Amino acid sequence: MIVAGLWLLSNQGYYSFVSGLGMGGGYDHEPVLFTAYYLSWAAAALWLFRPLIAAGLNRRTIAREGLVFLRILGGLALFVVYALPLLPKVSELRAPSEAPEFMFASAWYYLPKSAEILFRQTLVAALVLTAARAGYGLLAITIGMAVAFGGFHLLLMFEGFTPVYVTRFTPSATALGALLPYLYLKVQAGFRWAYSLHWGFYALNATLTHLILAAPPWA
Repeated sequence: MIVAGLWLLSNQGYYSFVSGLGMGGGYDHEPVLFTAYYLSWAAAALWLFRPLIAAGLNRRTIAREGLVFLRILGGLALFVVYALPLLPKVSELRAPSEAPEFMFASAWYYLPKSAEILFRQTLVAALVLTAARAGYGLLAITIGMAVAFGGFHLLLMFEGFTPVYVTRFTPSATALGALLPYLYLKVQAGFRWAYSLHWGFYALNATLTHLILAAPPWA
């Protein structure tokens, strides 16, 4: 219930900001503000679940994982700064009438998106570890996370995403949700893998979108 509450409140807060302050561009319009926004939510989640997440970790482990995570973020930044601009621009004629924000976003969009994914994965880690501590087996947690992660992404239909994108995101989110318990419970340093896969989906989705909806060369 705490995880669901944090997830829903963060979503509602975001749309309240966008609507109340007239930020039609969302992340791309105020990247620093929304980066701070989601980092604050991540910090709150870490504080609430600190005994659970910190169990079995020591300062050396935390420092080592922090350095590795910074290198991962550096690699993702290289994709955004150097690879993404090389992709063809999305054609306004081919894009849906109410196009999702990421379709025409600049590299700045991915700064708050990275903070948002950090917050989401903190919640997922807390949920998986809580279920494991409660005695649920890996199969039960896997099924539960697949349903929960996929179900949350069905809400995209209320966020301006077209049925095509809801159809694309929901099965992918379900598959990722099914994989996350294994990463967190069975793989050493599973958080880095979970975060990288989650972020990588958005990178893949952006790449495919730019290629599929690009203006034809004869246009």
